[in-house]
Amino acid sequence: MKRIGMSMTGFAALLATGCTSVDKTVELGVGQTKHLTAYRADSCGASAPSYANVAARLPRAKTVRYSDGGPSSRNSKQCGTRVPTRAVNVTGIAAGDETHRYQDTIRIVVK
Repeated sequence: MKRIGMSMTGFAALLATGCTSVDKTVELGVGQTKHLTAYRADSCGASAPSYANVAARLPRAKTVRYSDGGPSSRNSKQCGTRVPTRAVNVTGIAAGDETHRYQDTIRIVVK
C-alpha cells in the first residue's frame, strides 16, 4: 500500500473547503501556464459562456492567476454530448498547493 503524507493544517484546510476527494491534479512551475478546466453554459444547447461570466465564478487562489483559454469543447455527462465551453488557464505565481471546487475538484500544485 502506498502511503500519502499530508500535514494536519493541509488536511484541515481540505476539510474546511468541503473538498475531500480530488478529480484532477494540475502541476506547474512559477511563471508556467497550463489548462485548468472548461465551463459550459447553464443550458446544454447554449453557446460557450464569456470569460467575464466564468471569471465571476472562479474561487480566489493564492498560487495561480486565471486567464481566458478561449472557446473549447468537452464531453458533458449532464448533457450527454460534446458541448461548447470556455477554457480557463492558470499561471503559477507562487509556490504552494491548494484545492478548489470548479466544475470538478482540482488540486493545483505550483513548484
